[in-house]
Amino acid sequence: MTELENCMESLIKVFHRYSIEDGDAKTLSKKELKKLLENELPTFLKTQQNPKTVDFILKDLDQNKDDKLDFEEFLPLVVGLSMACEKCYMLHEKKKTKKSCAHVHGADCRATAMARLEQVITNIVDVFLEYADDDGKKPQLNIEELKKVLELEIQSPELKDKINADDIGEAMEMLDKNHDGEVNFREFCRCVCVLARCYYQKKTGKGGKKVKGKEPEAEQED
Repeated sequence: MTELENCMESLIKVFHRYSIEDGDAKTLSKKELKKLLENELPTFLKTQQNPKTVDFILKDLDQNKDDKLDFEEFLPLVVGLSMACEKCYMLHEKKKTKKSCAHVHGADCRATAMARLEQVITNIVDVFLEYADDDGKKPQLNIEELKKVLELEIQSPELKDKINADDIGEAMEMLDKNHDGEVNFREFCRCVCVLARCYYQKKTGKGGKKVKGKEPEAEQED
């Protein structure tokens, strides 16, 4: 698997590692979310001063107000922390420090014992910066660079066979919210999460959170 596909696979594994603890593999309860944050995002949680951080995160992400997070509701947390990591990288680049994705919320995210979700976040940043030609400006992906990302990083048959030139053009229109012909890091994160959601639905047989009727049981990860 490519680095980007490994990121998507890891997101699914991390989610299911904790969501299955109460018997419902499709959602994270508050207790499961707290345990996930403690184990998989320790540097982030340790820097939070408010003891109700988990409550605030759950409230912000819980779209249907059922006090649980499904996989789709969980993904914006990854986007937000990835953006924080990318901003720190850009700040350190301006100060001419060593190229790395460092200091997510003030903590070194290249630690030897980096948790899996922290690794996913840094890898998403690394993939974006690998293909984004900055030319001395803030890194962006143009149509050719996005095409290269999809061609080289998306190799899984269930994803690769469904991507063509029209899909790339449509993705650019969907992601390029400011209509400048380029995709910034925020927009790239949205793309990764859309692909991760598609991959999740393929692996679990879940067709989407709004589908009526009984859904197949989610696949449990080791």
